[in-house]
Amino acid sequence: MRFWGWGSAGRGWGPFTSRQLTLIVCVGIVSLVVVVPTAALAAAGAFTSPTAAPAVSGTNSSTSVNARGVVGTANGTGNAARYGVLGQASGSGGVGVQGGGARFGVFSNGPLGVASGKPLVCSACVSGGDLANGSIGAAKIAADVLSRPDLGRIATLNWYGGPYSGSSYGFASPYDAVFDGSHIWVTNSDTDSVTEMNASDGSWIRTLSGVPFAATALAFDGTHIWITNSVYNSVSEVNASDGSWIRTLSGGSYDFDSPNGIAFDGTHIWVTNYGAESVTELNASDGSWIRTLSGGSYGFLAPYGIAFDGTHIWVTNYYGDYYGHSVTELNASDGSWIRNVTSPDFAGPTGIRFDGAHVWIANILDNSVIEVNASDGSVIRTLSGGSYALAGPIGVAFDGTHVWITNSVGNSVTEVNASDGSWIQTLAGGSYGLSDPRGIVYDGSHVWIANRTGNSVTRLPAG
Repeated sequence: MRFWGWGSAGRGWGPFTSRQLTLIVCVGIVSLVVVVPTAALAAAGAFTSPTAAPAVSGTNSSTSVNARGVVGTANGTGNAARYGVLGQASGSGGVGVQGGGARFGVFSNGPLGVASGKPLVCSACVSGGDLANGSIGAAKIAADVLSRPDLGRIATLNWYGGPYSGSSYGFASPYDAVFDGSHIWVTNSDTDSVTEMNASDGSWIRTLSGVPFAATALAFDGTHIWITNSVYNSVSEVNASDGSWIRTLSGGSYDFDSPNGIAFDGTHIWVTNYGAESVTELNASDGSWIRTLSGGSYGFLAPYGIAFDGTHIWVTNYYGDYYGHSVTELNASDGSWIRNVTSPDFAGPTGIRFDGAHVWIANILDNSVIEVNASDGSVIRTLSGGSYALAGPIGVAFDGTHVWITNSVGNSVTEVNASDGSWIQTLAGGSYGLSDPRGIVYDGSHVWIANRTGNSVTRLPAG
């Protein structure tokens, strides 16, 4: 291809090859607008400027789908690193690549999604702690929540760790676990204590005891850890920053009776009372009682697990009544009853977790997991048999892409795809150290599992 332009050696305007024109553009031209047909190369070269002017600028005014201002493609074979677009910026305030858009600032469709050599900063993302605890406030739930960076796919170099055990941890029938954004907290049901560990390396921080713990389940409210004490019919609150005791709630209008499951909804704490067929709601700010729900259409019967979906509270009913085994859905705003979800496949529903769209429920009595649509309570599917190898399923966690289930009888953990329920793997035996695994929590890169009879905690890479 030849172009017309100003020639050299006094030749005036004349034809040039594309290679000659590229050299002229790269060396001598500061601003250039070129109209080219589809798939043609507009410009190539290097540009140095002492000002803030862009080295490369691309503008596309088309209203067509997928119109692009700048496209970078790196095609090749082999395993060598290659980059479609590479951005580098020196200086303490340098930003390699910046993106802004009404829908996506930066969009990635690679197998890892986003790979980071340094910690990622996001001002409007659901955090690993939010996903781990099931304590996602309404302000953080949106229709596109699952389109945000998949925390389970962020590249890390942290592999298998644990099982963590030994005298310093103080594990004694560890039952449940929760993540506070930096640390893992584990209840010890046999010694009325709670153990705190570093999520980064599993090292022991402290073991809390000496207050009336009969520790069963845990919740994190962004500042404090809340603990249900099933034997003492109470709930304790401690500072996540230093483990100091704040208060223990019991008696009076709280109506705690074998309190078991606990969840945070962004403002309030919700507690299931296994022995009283009721649910108690508290203010997270001061521990004051708000209401106790029971009787009537609620259908609570040995309420066990509890989860928050951004608007509603979901409660598993371990035993059956005229509804059969069921899950009760409530309005978090006022505690009003919405529905009781039933299925012939519910049998001893225990652990429950919300994945951003659906609710997953472990059924310990018939070795199955049921997926329910959070929008209308319809049953989507029941997972059981075959390669799932569900055996006494009790704990459920969500890592942003996959659902993890602890099998208390099978001494194993099953991982499934949240998108379609398909089986991924079942981990058991060997160095995993799984022994009557119960509580399970996701920390943004790993899942942590409390091994009740193993007096240990296992950490596994997620994603």
